[in-house]
Amino acid sequence: MNRVKAAKLYRLVFSLTLAFVILCACSVPSPNPNSSVAPGVDNGLEVVYFHRTNRCYGCIYAEDGIRYTIETYFADEVARGELVFMSIDLQDGNNAAIVNKYGAYTSQLFMNKVVDGKEQIEHVTSIWAYLGNDQAFANAVKAEIEERL
Repeated sequence: MNRVKAAKLYRLVFSLTLAFVILCACSVPSPNPNSSVAPGVDNGLEVVYFHRTNRCYGCIYAEDGIRYTIETYFADEVARGELVFMSIDLQDGNNAAIVNKYGAYTSQLFMNKVVDGKEQIEHVTSIWAYLGNDQAFANAVKAEIEERL
């Protein structure tokens, strides 16, 4: 491989590694005044975002984007009690039961379709590819919710 290609490959690998560390390390403390645990639904959809106590930019961005999408596109469903959004600090001992229920261990998004008390919990991973692209992120979250409503 020639030096130019090797240098480009090195820069790409370095950039991706740095982005991964920054987005996933969640080592920068940040208070979360909007963190909330809402009551679940009897029939409808629970959108549950788990995060660590110390949050990085990517973690905060994800929660803000999910919250924005729900408030913008699903306000009627929220008002009718068909859609509930929960943001949960998985390191808070008070949340142990719900963390165990979902099997959360890091910043993750889950959607739980509840029909007549029967739950169908799904881990949603498609949104992470769109961090930093506001419209694409919102579209991805919206599509995941619409698929389950």
